[in-house]
Amino acid sequence: MQFSLPSLLDDVAFVLSVIDPNGKPHYLHNNSACGTWVGQDSAGSMTVGASFDGCFIKEEAGEHVMTISLEEILRNEKSRYRKKDIKCPILPAMDAPRGEDCSAIPNADRIPCANTSVSKELCASVGCCYTQSNSDNPCYYGNQLTAQCTEGNMVVVVSKDITLPSLILDSVSVVGVDPTSCPSLAISKTNSFVGFRFPLSCSAVKASDGMSYESTLVASKLIQTWQGSSVTRDSTMRLTVRCTYGKTGMIPLQVEVVTLPPPPPVSTPGPLLLEMRIATDGAYNSYFADGDYPVVKVLREPVYLEVRILNRNDPNLVLILDNCWASNSASPTDYLQWPVLFNRCPFPGDNYLTQVMPVGTPTQSMPFPAHYQRFMVSTFTFVAPDTQVALSGLVFFHCSASVCIPSARDSCSVNCSQKKRRNADVVLGQSLMVTSDGPVIFSGNDNTAESEGEMGTGHFPEVHWCLVKA
Repeated sequence: MQFSLPSLLDDVAFVLSVIDPNGKPHYLHNNSACGTWVGQDSAGSMTVGASFDGCFIKEEAGEHVMTISLEEILRNEKSRYRKKDIKCPILPAMDAPRGEDCSAIPNADRIPCANTSVSKELCASVGCCYTQSNSDNPCYYGNQLTAQCTEGNMVVVVSKDITLPSLILDSVSVVGVDPTSCPSLAISKTNSFVGFRFPLSCSAVKASDGMSYESTLVASKLIQTWQGSSVTRDSTMRLTVRCTYGKTGMIPLQVEVVTLPPPPPVSTPGPLLLEMRIATDGAYNSYFADGDYPVVKVLREPVYLEVRILNRNDPNLVLILDNCWASNSASPTDYLQWPVLFNRCPFPGDNYLTQVMPVGTPTQSMPFPAHYQRFMVSTFTFVAPDTQVALSGLVFFHCSASVCIPSARDSCSVNCSQKKRRNADVVLGQSLMVTSDGPVIFSGNDNTAESEGEMGTGHFPEVHWCLVKA
């Protein structure tokens, strides 16, 4: 099963969930154990696929049904929910057709399923119609889809009525299997059916408990173009047939039907929401709230900052802090700045290096540690470049951040050693900006701070940080 969602507005984030057969919601993401994958097509639409035998598909009234829930997170922090059932018809690939379906097939459109001496019981066991009165062709194909795994061969027969509108049978082919690559390929076609028979050796081999052979059938579409516009009136079909043989015999046939191949996996599209907040101590168990401000800190005291991803439950996401800096206004581009993280590492030009703090293991309050980055900055004050006098006023922290998804090529790790430094690849768009919850305000006696600093008495200047909620 596959469906897509159009790209949403830039100022709206959304969370896509799937409801399992017991009514429990689950965040929808790439999950091979449950047979789901999430991707994005070239137009920016979100594409979702699910295996019929996965965790979230149920059968109702002859259809495969998957229930999804879409939560839209609006700019005013309100949410809007939508719920929908996605349905695909159940295609009985091995069940014998109904009698009325068999009798409706004209004699000229019947493709033989077995030899003329086959019994009615054996004909039904391989999913075919049986008409005893027709001695020339008593056993023939009648289902919309029939797939057979025989000794050494794969047989797939498709009806034109498998799609709506009807399938153009001349457009159907087996991917990678043609008379050139597989000389033993046999094709049978009537006005109602097209059938393919070819050796298993022409199929792709899949490793499993035994031996699996897999082939995919597709229907090409006729696309017409005029003055830059293109249209088609043809149906889309993509059918995957897998024959699996165990060590002691043949395992029941597995058939999967999807509309398009899986695209490269990416996370759920939509704007990425970040938050920077200040912890009360290095344990990061509590954070300053509105009523806690202002909080006074002496110079060189530690300030514990945290940046986290909001409203995302994808465990594959890894938050990367590209650069972090302080400025004396809420604008991240203010002229007066001091870097604390530079190129994803502590700024080497500081005599009190920023410390990157460990995040730890998953907990109930923090189920996805990779969504967090923490660091500690020693309190400082800006000084005038000409007089070296400490400047009073507000100081804000800012970070530019990006998100990475680990892969075989990139582990999304950042190495800040002097011998080797590498950057994780950004996979979700441009770098994002985030500013601390509250600014810092400096207060104190500038003359005292200047004279004690020159004398080198070893005492801290009487200049404080006062954290004020923005």
